[in-house]
Amino acid sequence: MRKTIEPSDWQRTLTDFGERNKMRSTRLEVFGAAREVESDFWLEDGLLLAGITLEMDRGRGATVEIMLQAPAPATYGHMTHTIAGMKRLAIDKANGPDEALELEDKDGVVTIVRFESEGVKVIPDAKELVQCEKLF
Repeated sequence: MRKTIEPSDWQRTLTDFGERNKMRSTRLEVFGAAREVESDFWLEDGLLLAGITLEMDRGRGATVEIMLQAPAPATYGHMTHTIAGMKRLAIDKANGPDEALELEDKDGVVTIVRFESEGVKVIPDAKELVQCEKLF
């Protein structure tokens, strides 16, 4: 179920979202405003959510930065994706953890952060990921 967030709740929602999903494996997708195949692409696959911030700027409007990092044991590898002039924020959530975060900018470009949690378990208070088998 997708829930659109009111602008007055963006800061709190993004802070909570970042804390809930820290170190989860992601896929970052961008859809151009034209919504054509040529404007739909993945920026990354498998980096971990390190943080997410929202800043308000009079010139650029609401600006979100999504910080990602490579999983251990890699000692390097990070990426920051910036969405300036954000006009819409939504969270996809089923009956459990967050599935995706959707952000739309003033030009109609949509960025989606999806989580790839199948087969990966985050250990509380640990900074490493442990592969686990699916239980049926």
